[in-house]
Amino acid sequence: MANSPMSSPPAPGSSPSSAPTELPTRYPVVAPPIPLMDGLELQPPLTHRGTGPGVIVVPPPRLSMRPHKTLGLKTPLDPEPVKKWAEEGFAVVGTRINGGTDVSEALTTAISALESAAFVENKGGYAVLVYDPSALPSILAGSASMPRIVAVVSHGAAMFSDDLPMLVHVPERIVHDAGRDPPPNCRVHEYDVDSPYFVVPSSGPKAYSPPNAALAHSRTLVFLREQLGGPYFDLEAIWDEHTHYEFIDRSVEKTMLTMVDEPYVNHVPTMTGGVGREQLTEFYRDHFIFSNPEDADLLVVSRTVGADRVVDEFIYSCTHSRVIDWLLPGVPATGNKIELPMMAVVNIRGDRLYHEHIWW
Repeated sequence: MANSPMSSPPAPGSSPSSAPTELPTRYPVVAPPIPLMDGLELQPPLTHRGTGPGVIVVPPPRLSMRPHKTLGLKTPLDPEPVKKWAEEGFAVVGTRINGGTDVSEALTTAISALESAAFVENKGGYAVLVYDPSALPSILAGSASMPRIVAVVSHGAAMFSDDLPMLVHVPERIVHDAGRDPPPNCRVHEYDVDSPYFVVPSSGPKAYSPPNAALAHSRTLVFLREQLGGPYFDLEAIWDEHTHYEFIDRSVEKTMLTMVDEPYVNHVPTMTGGVGREQLTEFYRDHFIFSNPEDADLLVVSRTVGADRVVDEFIYSCTHSRVIDWLLPGVPATGNKIELPMMAVVNIRGDRLYHEHIWW
């Protein structure tokens, strides 16, 4: 890319360009979960790449959940942990632990499945992500005799291993391991929340905290990459491809295929955009991609790239030759030249966009 994200060609291999009359696209389900033993499933990575390191996810008990829809509320876009980590590019074994579970058998089955799967990279070392605080003691005990488990992430409980690298996310009110300071191999992050299930969308509106869940997720992603050697993606190329499809190809279909199952876009000053695949597809089709004037251009002023975000300062320019719904809703064309400084905060999950926050 030179000065504009629109100047780079897209990655090879796509569908035909779109027209204003195209229908909403469906998310391609290319990797359904693989059943293992009772209570265990192996979810391949939900990325274009289709391969990645392996993790084992222990979800919270179902009885602790209070899904939004049971309370008549809209379900959050954020997926449950197994799907979310698969969208990040990991191969994920999901297993619930209860009083009758043989933890050693469950972990052994999960590791065996990851070892034998062709889509698993960096075999021989796996992380366990624990979302059930009551399961952490048995997971740590079982992991002690399994050298292929190389790291543990705890959500909602602060018990430490003296050997395994650990990342711990806990509410501030939780006392750390009976007052014990964490050993050097353990990192602890505290959050201003009440529930140990604050990162789980299905825990309900009183427990689930989207801002804190997002922060914990980003910290965990960095930790997992350190411990498992990936997955890493070229976030700049992913963002540049997305904007190419928006402004050069002007294809709703191709644009949506650069995004996760349920994405969203928010143009903050005008509160325009879309939440969820269906609504966002309609926004791109009816109010954005074909509403931009033919000479619309983006000039990047600065770019900051993080673990899962790209932040761009840029100049949006065009001739105001038509009504631009998302930018100047309801304002008739003036024929004037527009040059507007903007900022984009783009969250990328794996090799697809999750959300865009656009400011000016």
